[in-house]
Amino acid sequence: MKLFNLKSFLLLLIILLLPTKLPAYDLCDQMQIHGFLSQGYIHSSDNNFLADSQNGTFEFNEIGINFNSRFHDKFRIGAQLLSRDLGDYGDNEVRLDWGLIDYHHQDEAGLRLGKIKIPMGFYNTERDSDFLRPMVFLPQSIYDETRRDLWLSQVGGELYGNLATERYGFFDYQIFYGRINYEKDTVYYDSSLANIKKRLADNQAKPTPDPNLPTDIDSFDRDNEYIYGAALVYNTPVENLRLGVTFAASRDEITSGGAQIGELKIKSKMVYSLEYSWNSLIFRSEYSENDRTQTVYGTSPLDGPSQAWYVMLTYSPTDQLSFTILYDEFYRLKHDKRGDNASSKGTIDSIPWRKDWGLGMRYDFNNNWTLKAEYHAVDGGALLLGFFNPEGPDRYWHYGTAKISFNF
Repeated sequence: MKLFNLKSFLLLLIILLLPTKLPAYDLCDQMQIHGFLSQGYIHSSDNNFLADSQNGTFEFNEIGINFNSRFHDKFRIGAQLLSRDLGDYGDNEVRLDWGLIDYHHQDEAGLRLGKIKIPMGFYNTERDSDFLRPMVFLPQSIYDETRRDLWLSQVGGELYGNLATERYGFFDYQIFYGRINYEKDTVYYDSSLANIKKRLADNQAKPTPDPNLPTDIDSFDRDNEYIYGAALVYNTPVENLRLGVTFAASRDEITSGGAQIGELKIKSKMVYSLEYSWNSLIFRSEYSENDRTQTVYGTSPLDGPSQAWYVMLTYSPTDQLSFTILYDEFYRLKHDKRGDNASSKGTIDSIPWRKDWGLGMRYDFNNNWTLKAEYHAVDGGALLLGFFNPEGPDRYWHYGTAKISFNF
């Protein structure tokens, strides 16, 4: 939901001039206001990543402000406004990131209604809170930034609660159902439209084109019919060890001129999660499979489960400084990791895997200011959008990014 336009660069300069420490605002006992702002830089070699990053770009910022009001022991109302810019997308239009009414009946059961973050993996609900994660980006195999809008939030309801045991730890659960509202001015929308146009152009280039297909389209609509799922987190008796599993299923209908031209059905997206901290170390690992089927104009460019996993280790020699090493893998098709079947069908083999070694550093100047920097060496072109790399991706590439964030 687009709300209004914000001249974020001027706001950024104003906040940079504020005192170095700034607490959250408590307007009264029932109302709290928090916020954050970040400015980053991305540069990549050989492939464009998220934007025109081969030339380097400072068009990488976020501004958010959230409100929480508890007007009864069991009722809470909250919302967050978010402004983002990433290359040619976002343009700092202010949108409703999330907004909800929360009724917490008891520890075992509560209900949320509104626009709610989707609990996919341990960290999807935190992806707009830069100060909560050790690196600039979450691991891309599971938290793909180019497809952020597909898994960010849903408009509907969520049941949640905490189930405790005396000896075996406790469980946090969430069960949700709703619909996703897709925005058109996103990189993923433009990339999808470019792919459809190419499919139609390829058809026209055949000796005998399919007469049932149009020669071109100017736009298309993508409507989510439903998304539902569940998340379970087990906080084990072992100190600082938690395990989790999340599930989601959805269906999108793709139309042009009021007529259906395709669909994307997520049969089952599963994420298995582990997090363990010991002294100055935090170990994180997640594994995911996304079984999906996509059809466009009667053909299926994508059918079968993807596979993704990562391991990440963070070491904090001091309370202010931390270092992170990441290894991250993604395969577009679990049972065709090298793309052999795709090649035999005549579709484009764009190096359908992604293997990423990442190194990151984070320094917290104080409770409000954070600086991060990281470097990634990547083998593979999966997850890269052809829209940014029309001649096809190079297999070996790397990128670096730096980001400074302010929160209160």
